[in-house]
Amino acid sequence: MLAGVLTALVGLAFGGLFAGGPAGRAALELVAAAACAAALGCLAGARLRPAPLVGLAGLAGALAFSVLVLFAGRLTDGASVVTDFGAAARDGWARLLTVGLPAAPDGDLLLLPVLLVWLAAFSAAVLVVRAEAVLAPLLPPLLGYIVALLLVASRGRSLFVLTGLIAVVGLALAVVRAAQLPGRGRIAAVAVGLTEDGPGAPGGAGASGEADQAGSDASGPTSRPGRGRSPSGLRSRSLAGAPSWRRPRAGQLAVGIPAVALMAALGTGLAVLSPIAEGNDRFDPRDHRHPPVDITSTLNPLVQVKSARGGAERKLFTVRLPSNDGKVVTDRIRTAVLTDFDGATWRDDSVFVRTGSVLGTDDTPVTTTGREIQMDVTAQAPGGPFLPTLGQPTGIRDATVSYAYQPSSGSLAATDPLRAGDRYVLTAQVPVADDPRLPDAHVARGTEILPYLALPANIPEEITYAAADAVGTETTAFGKITSLTAYLNNSTMFPVDLDARPGHSLGALKRFLDPGGVKADHHGYVEQFVTAFVLLARIESLPSRIAVGYLLDGRTSSQAGEFTVTSRQAFAWPEVALEGIGWVAFDPTDISKLKDRLPPPDPDDPTGGDGAAQAPEAQAADAVVRPELDRSADLGATGGGSGASSLWWVLLLVLLVVAVAVPAGIVGEKARRRRRRARAGPPAARVAGAWREVRDRLAERGLARSLSLSADQVADLAAARRGPLVGDQLALLAPLVGTALFGATEPDDTDARRAWELTAAASRELRRSDGVRRRVTATLSPVPLLPRRRR
Repeated sequence: MLAGVLTALVGLAFGGLFAGGPAGRAALELVAAAACAAALGCLAGARLRPAPLVGLAGLAGALAFSVLVLFAGRLTDGASVVTDFGAAARDGWARLLTVGLPAAPDGDLLLLPVLLVWLAAFSAAVLVVRAEAVLAPLLPPLLGYIVALLLVASRGRSLFVLTGLIAVVGLALAVVRAAQLPGRGRIAAVAVGLTEDGPGAPGGAGASGEADQAGSDASGPTSRPGRGRSPSGLRSRSLAGAPSWRRPRAGQLAVGIPAVALMAALGTGLAVLSPIAEGNDRFDPRDHRHPPVDITSTLNPLVQVKSARGGAERKLFTVRLPSNDGKVVTDRIRTAVLTDFDGATWRDDSVFVRTGSVLGTDDTPVTTTGREIQMDVTAQAPGGPFLPTLGQPTGIRDATVSYAYQPSSGSLAATDPLRAGDRYVLTAQVPVADDPRLPDAHVARGTEILPYLALPANIPEEITYAAADAVGTETTAFGKITSLTAYLNNSTMFPVDLDARPGHSLGALKRFLDPGGVKADHHGYVEQFVTAFVLLARIESLPSRIAVGYLLDGRTSSQAGEFTVTSRQAFAWPEVALEGIGWVAFDPTDISKLKDRLPPPDPDDPTGGDGAAQAPEAQAADAVVRPELDRSADLGATGGGSGASSLWWVLLLVLLVVAVAVPAGIVGEKARRRRRRARAGPPAARVAGAWREVRDRLAERGLARSLSLSADQVADLAAARRGPLVGDQLALLAPLVGTALFGATEPDDTDARRAWELTAAASRELRRSDGVRRRVTATLSPVPLLPRRRR
């Protein structure tokens, strides 16, 4: 059973690969595989002698379990289930090393973890039955756990608690098997001899669970003629020769198992406190395996914004968002994220990975809080490759398009050409509009944030001066952000012009931000404004990135929460990473002026003319009518939890359980022994049990349990150390014990009852003479359960 529990814990480790983690459906199927494999392994190891037959039984069980459980939904497909099974077995490793975590618990991905858990559980169970080495059954589960650690990787969390549980169960299995080890050259004494299974001598060998050797000391039991078989049916058996397993002794288990549990709990706690290895930054083989996912875009998405807004209008897709009295949680959707700027153009080198229905959040540099919503997206025309997302995606379902996911940015991309009618439903955490925590928010920090602070080499001093001028005396993160936004929103200094010169290189930004430059160079459009904001923000140590996507237009809403998105709603905006909130969008571009076309500069004016003073062409309508935002979201919702806090609570719970279970186990085992000694066996055995009971009570109070002491010597020592009243009771008990062991006639039930009455009287005198502290110490003392030293 312990081997099965140990491998089930390994299955829980593999469960971390899949959605739901150790509490999900995948983990349940892995635990079921461990249980079935352990049961089959015990049966095959005991019933089938040839090793090849045992192996065939395990293989047949693994195939049957995999097909009937993992591919149950495909059994009606006929022979194709065999093809699917073969493909999963062939390609499973490659998919596990490339899929985004946590993965969907599909049979194709679960097959190899299930087979590994099955192999570990089946092998461990067979070794329990057949192997003589105590630690042999631990090897398969431990190897399986190592593989699980490699596949699961860190994902920003440690597995200290699970490792501690595996250590507890593994050590407990070792204790149980060690307790089953037989001695060599020992025989089972008869009638009142041997262990708790057969009563021992007045010296109490049986009290410690040890078998006495024939002809030991005078106080030990000896085999007498005519008593080769006891009245209770106990019979002698030889344990000499080849080792054979026997039933573990309850005393050893009652002490050994709580001891290893305590050691494992303390070891786990020390490992958590140790700065040497926190366990949350383990090696991940996925970092070294990046099979190509063909996501290509011929142009930088940022430079396509202007052409999309100025070109012919095309319907792209329809999105449906939850609506609260016509209000929605966001007024924009994102298609791409740009992080890296080399001074000439923007790009993003993050890797897209194939994933299932769960979109992992462990690789995101900042945790997003706010409201969890679902967005239903339907394509209205062929396009791609980037797909609409928002906030921090956490899941996708009902997808009719093949997709890949970029965990660091939360971007989705179609791996096949997007067709009209393709659809998916995205679940995401979205920050709340005008979050009241913004004014006091701090920027996100950590090594994952560093790429969002990176600056190109040789930044012109005009740009650095512009950052200082824009921020002024602001010192808080939000103060700097609002100052930068207001600085670039100044239409007098930086007018929005759909006909502005394209480009967002350092040279273009220098001309755009230089207050002494030509006025016409201060005209800009979305790409200049967002690039300037991100560059100035990074100079001021604000981690930021560019998001490209679309603004939602209330005029295209056919019903509450439903919007048709067209190419003329293309837009880009900067996002800043704020701790405890997530990526927050800001608008340095004046959205109300996105359609403005300023007159060309006067060629006779050497300065290029004051474009800001020139009136823009009249506009027929606003550029975008933004939907009203729902500001009533739950700020406590979050896409991630505090792993460290949970870990400490689990460790505290384990320690509390151990602190309660160990004393309770000691008291319970003593009570069980007392009842068994008083009721089991013939009168001679019950008399010997009474003597062992009183010896245990004396041992709890420091009197040695040496086998060399006769019953009279024990009575004398008790009288000297604990008073004459205790000694008198033992002096009356000693003759009964001697008669039971060495007398010519068997004691009767009256003698057995008298022996236990004297034992109870001696125990009462011991408790009466104890103080409260010694009484509690004696009650909880494990000394009677420990093996006795022979001397």
